[in-house]
Amino acid sequence: MGAECMQVFLCSPQRWQAPRHTDEEVEKFGALLHEAAIGPNLAHASYLINLASSDPALHARSVEALTACAAWAERCGLHGVVIHVGSGRGQPVEEAERQVAEGLARVLADLPSRARVLLENSAGSGETLGARFVQLGALLDRLEREPRLGVCLDTAHTFASGYDLRTQAGLDEALAEIERSVGLDRLWLIHANDSKANLSSAVDRHANIGQGLLGEGAFTRMLSHPALAELPWVLEVPGADNKGPDAPNLQALKRLAGRLQAS
Repeated sequence: MGAECMQVFLCSPQRWQAPRHTDEEVEKFGALLHEAAIGPNLAHASYLINLASSDPALHARSVEALTACAAWAERCGLHGVVIHVGSGRGQPVEEAERQVAEGLARVLADLPSRARVLLENSAGSGETLGARFVQLGALLDRLEREPRLGVCLDTAHTFASGYDLRTQAGLDEALAEIERSVGLDRLWLIHANDSKANLSSAVDRHANIGQGLLGEGAFTRMLSHPALAELPWVLEVPGADNKGPDAPNLQALKRLAGRLQAS
């Protein structure tokens, strides 16, 4: 495909299943990464994890699953693990945020010193946390700005949660809020996705690059912005054949970044 970095699942994202890989598999994976000169690379944690849950059993299971995933990411030479912040499901927001912070504190206490966790912003559906960068910053504050915590910006989620990335003003607003609340130095990854859902819809539906409501202009603007241009960008798109990220989407990003000639 010509990819220069990647995001992987270390186990099934739809099951409560810890990663299981042999030493030989880990060694071979590292050798292949070195041979291909691909990086930085990250893992995405299970979709079942919900650190905001008030259910003690689910919360404990989420902490255990995230700890295992982050430890395996470190073992496999990855740069961190991305998580969805979770849903309060009927709790007051303050209580849900407290649950998340307590869970993250337990995870980080059990991890190697270099392991990093990235909080992904959400589209904002239902009672999902993390739709506003102010809230992600508040979670970092609760954890005393722990240096192993960062943020992953998903372009489709950002648009669906109300930041109009189609305009320079909208992009500037989003980045200014990140700088105030999180710190641009904590922005470690971009999930590059066009959106099938409207601005402020709170609906999480990804489209191929340039084929959604964000459009090519938004990606051209983001890819050229000095705060974003040097970050790793990974695709979470349906793909031309609905088989996921593919060469056409990768080439579209490179073209819009000015690194390929338009066909």
